[in-house]
Amino acid sequence: MRRLQLFRIFWPHAHDGDVLRTTRERLLAAMSTILGILAITTTVVSFSEMVGDYPVQTYIGLFGPVLFLLAPVALHLTGRIQLISGLVLTLVYVLIMLPAATIGGAANPVILYLTGLPILATFLINARAGIVGAALVIVSVIGMYFAQDALPRLPGGFDEARAANWNTITLCVLITAISAFVVIFQSEMQSANRRLDSARKAAHAGNAAKSQFLANMSHEIRTPMNGILGMIALLRSSKLDETQASQIEIIERSSEMLLALLNDVLDMSKIESGEVTIEQVPFELRNVVDNARDLHGLIAEAKGLTLRVDLPRALNATYIGDPLRLGQILNNLLSNAIKFTSDGEVALAVRARRGNIVFAVKDSGIGISPDQAERLFLPFTQADSTTTRKYGGSGLGLAISRRLCRLMGGELTLSSSPGRGALFEARLPLRRAGMFDAAVA
Repeated sequence: MRRLQLFRIFWPHAHDGDVLRTTRERLLAAMSTILGILAITTTVVSFSEMVGDYPVQTYIGLFGPVLFLLAPVALHLTGRIQLISGLVLTLVYVLIMLPAATIGGAANPVILYLTGLPILATFLINARAGIVGAALVIVSVIGMYFAQDALPRLPGGFDEARAANWNTITLCVLITAISAFVVIFQSEMQSANRRLDSARKAAHAGNAAKSQFLANMSHEIRTPMNGILGMIALLRSSKLDETQASQIEIIERSSEMLLALLNDVLDMSKIESGEVTIEQVPFELRNVVDNARDLHGLIAEAKGLTLRVDLPRALNATYIGDPLRLGQILNNLLSNAIKFTSDGEVALAVRARRGNIVFAVKDSGIGISPDQAERLFLPFTQADSTTTRKYGGSGLGLAISRRLCRLMGGELTLSSSPGRGALFEARLPLRRAGMFDAAVA
């Protein structure tokens, strides 16, 4: 048990859902341990050679790195990763600058260690700390360079062979530390990627199962619903008094609403599972627009609204695309506009713009703030819960419409503000049918 506890101190446990913190803690613990061991070892190797001339620097180089070995313990006890990282990096800076400033200045090979400080600060704390560390290192090195004449010289007899030895030791220690740092970081990132990939696969599997379940349930429920609607039609043709006729009308309206909801759920499940196929067939644009106008004209009139449709004669032609899905998009947009408009008008305008056919549906309804606009395109989502209670609806129509637009190579956008209505624009890359296509149609 004690061995496991000691292991956890020098290799912190993983934090679920926080890969970055796990990586930082393990890098800090490993780096502090490696720096402590390497610094103490280097001092011990050169102890007899340096202690006579530089006793203060030698003993600081021997006992100072012990604090590195205490950093993992402090991190384990406090959990304050940024504070401990800052203290460790400060200690590194001090242990490098002290011998450099007192033994040789910029000529001391120990200043090579400063190159690792900005990298460590960036990974262990944040990018801002890395920038500050880089600026501090540059200022320190330039300062020692210009103050070289005022700083103590390297010891006499410090010949090329001795300088080569110290440079070799310094570079080996630096390369070892940076290599260990990179290896640990790479290992943690690979482990995180594997976990993320497993989570992604599990999410895709769950989403596929959900879509399949929704599709199956929609099919199963639609069968009895069609039976109910058929029986309602038979009842309406029989002799009913006024009260019974009113009750049958309520049942029929409720059944149609439920069937529409089931159709939306089925469409969404098909889109999410990739089962929707977009056709490319010739169709008359006027027919699709007129069908949408006829379907929603009576509903708008019943609410006291004006439904205007503007299809220029220049666009009244045969196009290649999916008329069924285009009609579904227009029906959703018009239904949504009429539902959220209490007075005024709803307008559908068809325009050509930059190689696309744009279907713009504008209303004079309640509108919506820009920060809430994108929420409308999420499945089962409306602007807020009060909207759902007051106006009803599943929140699927706009989500389906946007996804259908994207499947058709276009886009659906919204411009709106509270109290000033809304403008939905479906941009679709419909192309005119050629002579052969028109003949086929």
